[in-house]
Amino acid sequence: MNGLRDRDFVNVVSELSYWQERFDSGSMVGDSFRNDCAPVIKLACDIYLRDPHGSHRARLADLQAHLPLAQTENSAEVSAQIAQLCWDRLGENSNPPCFELQ
Repeated sequence: MNGLRDRDFVNVVSELSYWQERFDSGSMVGDSFRNDCAPVIKLACDIYLRDPHGSHRARLADLQAHLPLAQTENSAEVSAQIAQLCWDRLGENSNPPCFELQ
């Protein structure tokens, strides 16, 4: 398979482990991986699986529709950044570079 991911399958446990390592190293924002990042990553994986070739705009709209209503505009922006990193990783080679959130 030439090192490319199967776009029809996402191992959510592996994705969570990958992003947990990035969070632990300080490469991701949030007070708690479990509360701030993991739910967004799970949702991003679900959105990706539903339409792996979907547009950026469609994915973001789907994300916004499923985020908790109580989120502030700032946390919604951070959630969108986390989700985009996840989608980028899912669409690339199995060993993508590490990205940092600003």
